[in-house]
Amino acid sequence: MPLFQNEELFETIENQISDANEKMKDVLIREPFTEDFARRFCWSSNAIEGNTLSLDETVDFLDYDEVRSGHSYSEYQDTKALYRAICSMMIPFEKKTMNEAWIKKANAILMMGEEGYRQKNVYIGTTLEAVYYPSSYEKVPERMSEFMTRLSVSEKNMEENLSNIAKNHMDFERIHPFADGNGRTGRMILNQQLINEKLLPIIIEPKGNYRQAFRRYDRSGDISQMVHIIAKGELASIERIRQLYERKNEV
Repeated sequence: MPLFQNEELFETIENQISDANEKMKDVLIREPFTEDFARRFCWSSNAIEGNTLSLDETVDFLDYDEVRSGHSYSEYQDTKALYRAICSMMIPFEKKTMNEAWIKKANAILMMGEEGYRQKNVYIGTTLEAVYYPSSYEKVPERMSEFMTRLSVSEKNMEENLSNIAKNHMDFERIHPFADGNGRTGRMILNQQLINEKLLPIIIEPKGNYRQAFRRYDRSGDISQMVHIIAKGELASIERIRQLYERKNEV
């Protein structure tokens, strides 16, 4: 039995998403939402991978090229590269064809390298958490080909859509097709899937429940925690649009 019961979240999203999308047609709502998302997503996705820049430090670097002591050169480079990938591959928020070329290009931009899958076997994890062995590198092209057949499938309702997106996200991370940058690439894929389904892109907070959702999936196949994270993120994005709308109409 799934640990998380998400039916109320699905219903709330279904009741509110059309109004949010209508508000997004206003450039005075769409542009600040998009700019805020790009910076927040850049910060949160890097933070999940261990980057120590705060949200404020990320914004100051991206907007003003301001750097502060206590952070490595590579952390700033990763921030710049991921932001470039977000702006190049996801903005404007519109339906895009999800194929292997899109995924390889997104990874190449954020890794500042060449397009292509990894050419060696790897493992994920540390002595503090379970070690996971992804597909052998020889099987990655086949696994990715299979993955693509599921990636663009549109389901009938909110529950099926978010469940499909959650499972795809975890399956991609378990294939782990690239030498590095799989988490950041995977979260870009997740958000583009949401956009393709006429939903809003989301911020995944750099908290332990995100990694816990992967461990629960590995142990029991339960996707409900990842679905919960995505659904809560969707409602947070809807709320940000509501706040922007209220501020605009206060003038």
